[in-house]
Amino acid sequence: MPAGRDTRREAPESTRFLRGRLPRLACATVTVTATALLLGVAAASAQPVRMIPQDAQAARLVLAAPSASAPQTATLDGKTVGVAPGLRLFGTDNQLLATIAVAGQKLPVRYKLDLYGQLLTAWVLSEPEQKALKQKS
Repeated sequence: MPAGRDTRREAPESTRFLRGRLPRLACATVTVTATALLLGVAAASAQPVRMIPQDAQAARLVLAAPSASAPQTATLDGKTVGVAPGLRLFGTDNQLLATIAVAGQKLPVRYKLDLYGQLLTAWVLSEPEQKALKQKS
């Protein structure tokens, strides 16, 4: 190639069309993406809906501290019941609670027993849920 000769090619016709519109398209794409992300964050931070079965009974729950020598027990409104091996205890935020963390505390709950009469699942009630339960009965 001779020195000083311009080797750049002219852009094809299809790219010339986009050249003036590209900044506007990029801005629109960024705006749409940011909006979608904000909506996703808002949906993720919304309070989850708790699905407590209608047939779950209400009671005051007191879990006994676990012992290596005896199976764990729970007291539901003064009646002692066994604790199922797969006990799920949901807090007011619907997160699983460790039984050792709430042992000895009186908790307002709705609960389900398994086929053997052992405590299988319990939902700790929040203040609004307790008030709604009192209004129902």
